[in-house]
This record gives sequence, structure tokens and C-alpha cells, in this order.
Amino acid sequence: MSRPAVTAWRRARDVAAGLVAAARWTRRVAADLTTGQRRTVAFGLLIVTTPVWGVASAVPPEVTVPVEPPVLEAVAVIAAQRPAGYPIGGIDVSSHDHRRFGIHWPTEVAAGSEFVYVKATEGTTYVNPHFAADYTAARRAGRYVGAYVYARPDRGDPVGQAEHFLRHARFTRDARTLVPFVDLEWPYAGVRTDDCYDLTPAEMRTWIRAFIGRIETGIGRRPMIYTNTNWWNPCTGNDASFGGYPLDIAGYTAKSPKLPAGWSTFALWQYQPGDPDRRHSHDRDVVNGGPAALRALAWPPPPGS
Repeated sequence: MSRPAVTAWRRARDVAAGLVAAARWTRRVAADLTTGQRRTVAFGLLIVTTPVWGVASAVPPEVTVPVEPPVLEAVAVIAAQRPAGYPIGGIDVSSHDHRRFGIHWPTEVAAGSEFVYVKATEGTTYVNPHFAADYTAARRAGRYVGAYVYARPDRGDPVGQAEHFLRHARFTRDARTLVPFVDLEWPYAGVRTDDCYDLTPAEMRTWIRAFIGRIETGIGRRPMIYTNTNWWNPCTGNDASFGGYPLDIAGYTAKSPKLPAGWSTFALWQYQPGDPDRRHSHDRDVVNGGPAALRALAWPPPPGS
């Protein structure tokens, strides 16, 4: 055989060996899974063994395609920890998720992580160095994908921060691109301000309006606001005027958390924080309303939004 043919044959042999190993592993752990978890694993294995994930001789050698099976213990844990009544799950990731392990896409697909938000920017200069790779990988995995921006009210220039985000967010008006979200929460370690970035509630409201307004103008619909009630209410003075924006509520509670002033419902709920020092541990979210609600966060927007 020619060198390319030998290479293709060896690839196919390696893929087959990996799939046999995955099948053996599945049989060993299946007895410990519930019926629902078995279905999730079976669906994930079906996906990772299709041409989207598989490697065949027709794939150009310069294209890197994941071929490893999902980690079934992680799949079972993710499925078991998802809040009851919210079957559509997803993750949001940033550079922190690459500190040690990165994102294992076959496991996320098998676990039913249907959507991915990737941090794009912060301030007027920072761009997440992993944004392009994570965004592309999530789209190739068939996930709904969106970008988010970490807001820095302490740095002023809300319009400049929003425009920096819009230049890098890759927002596309298609049925698989999610509306961006704006991360408004406590300063992380290293930001030397008080909890509200040294702004009064009135100053914070003004800053948020300018920031959100520029993004809304840029994409042609309202972005989503990510926040926590215990930050929003004191830092905005219980401002209820943003309740028309979709809400991504952060709250690590057994039941859906208390909502900030102005909102009576949420679009997403971040129910679990990630730990970058643990494999397969990412910020985890669920959709309020199932598949139709997830589609409504993509293009075209639902009527009246």
C-alpha cells in the first residue's frame, strides 16, 4: 500500500480498537447506572462513533478530530447532578477551564450538554486566548454556542468595553448562535474595589444601561444578563428596570434561586460552579423551558423579544 493508504489503515485500526475498548467499558459500568443514565451514555456513544467524531481515510491528515470515547463515570455524575425538571444542560467556560485539563467534548456531548457559552473579552483590551478554539470546537460538536463578556464597571468606558466585545464575540444571526450574555457580579480576586466596583447604585445603573444598550444595538436584540440576586440588588439599588432582558441566574442551591428585582422568571440557571483543578468540572447550567426555550435564545428571536 502507499504511505497515505497505510496511514489511513492504521488510523482506522486505532479507531476500531478504541471503540471496542469503549464498548467493553460500557458493559462493565452499565450495571451501576440508572435506566436514564444508560440512555444518555448510549446516545453519547452513538454521537462519538458517527462521522462527526470518527476518523476515516477520507479525513485530510491535517484535520484533528477527537476519537476517544466519553468518560462514562463523568457522564453519570453530570447527569445525576443536573436539577430535576431541567433536562437541557450546558456549560460556560473561560481561560480558567484550561488551567489543567481543558474540555473533553465527547464527555460533554454524551452527558447532554446541549449548549456552550465561552468568555470572549473583559475590559477594552483582554481577549480570552482560548475563545476561538473553544468556540470552534463547540460548534463542530453540534452544540448551541454563544459568547459572554465579563463586565468591569471599575474601568469605566461602558461603550468601549461593549464595542471591544462585539468585535470578538462572533455573533451570527443563525439558529445555532446564542444571544450573548453580560457577566455582572462580584469582582474576582485581584480587582481592588469593593463589591460594587466602587460605584454608587445610581452610577452602576447608568453604567449598565450604556453597556447593555451598546450590545443590544450591535446585535439587534436584547442580550442576556448573568448575575446573582445578592450582588444585583444592593449594587443597583434594587433596580427593576432590566427585567425585560433574559436572565442567567447564578445560584448554587437545590431549588431554583431567588431572582433579582425586576425578574419573575429566568432563561438559564447556573446551578453549579466549576473547579479548574478537577477534570470535567465546569460551570454548569440548565435551560428553563426545554428545547423550545433554548432555540428562543438563538436567531431568529421569538416575537416580541
